[in-house]
Amino acid sequence: MINKNMTVNELLRNYPCLQTLLEEYHIDYCCGGHRTLQEVAEQDCFDLEQFLKDVEQKLKEENCT
Repeated sequence: MINKNMTVNELLRNYPCLQTLLEEYHIDYCCGGHRTLQEVAEQDCFDLEQFLKDVEQKLKEENCT
């Protein structure tokens, strides 16, 4: 289950189809991959709830759940 405590690396490892979404949000999944989604949202100033909704939508579209 995807949640705010997952690291970026965990998210990408489990759902590689999300790479483009991470890029759209300018989320560093290389050097910054150790950060949790909560930390990324706070540090990069984006709405975590909207990001999680976008993740769910992308997973449905790409059928990679």
